[in-house]
Amino acid sequence: MSNKPLHFATVCQSNQQLQQIAKRAQKLTQLNSILQEILPSQFAGHCQLANLNDNKIIIHTESAAIASLLRFHSATICKTLSNQLAVNIDRVEVKVKPGQSAQKSPRSNTIDMSNNNAALIAQTAAGLDDGQLKTALHKLAKRGEFSNDS
Repeated sequence: MSNKPLHFATVCQSNQQLQQIAKRAQKLTQLNSILQEILPSQFAGHCQLANLNDNKIIIHTESAAIASLLRFHSATICKTLSNQLAVNIDRVEVKVKPGQSAQKSPRSNTIDMSNNNAALIAQTAAGLDDGQLKTALHKLAKRGEFSNDS
């Protein structure tokens, strides 16, 4: 007997319950893709279809603000998904799950910029009269410099 692990597909073929779980996961992934396409752009990447059962879809989102806005669109979501899936969906349940969004990357206050580019921006700012643009360019040049020091 080999100690080599079996491929997941091989294990699923021999186990009926795992086959059902894998099919369900694939279906939810496909439904999530459809959901992402029909949602208004402001919600893209901030929510995910978690489940579909009993004519109800459950959507997880990362903040209460997005959840509230999403609830206003629930009738449109139900109608569109019902039409696309040929299944009657009459209810949307939105749950807040902070940190659930895998598509969102942590934002940083630094910019990837070479020292040369930071120097060019600073030089451009130095050539300007005092004003908002000059201040903004100086700030931008400093942010670029910090990203290279860390």
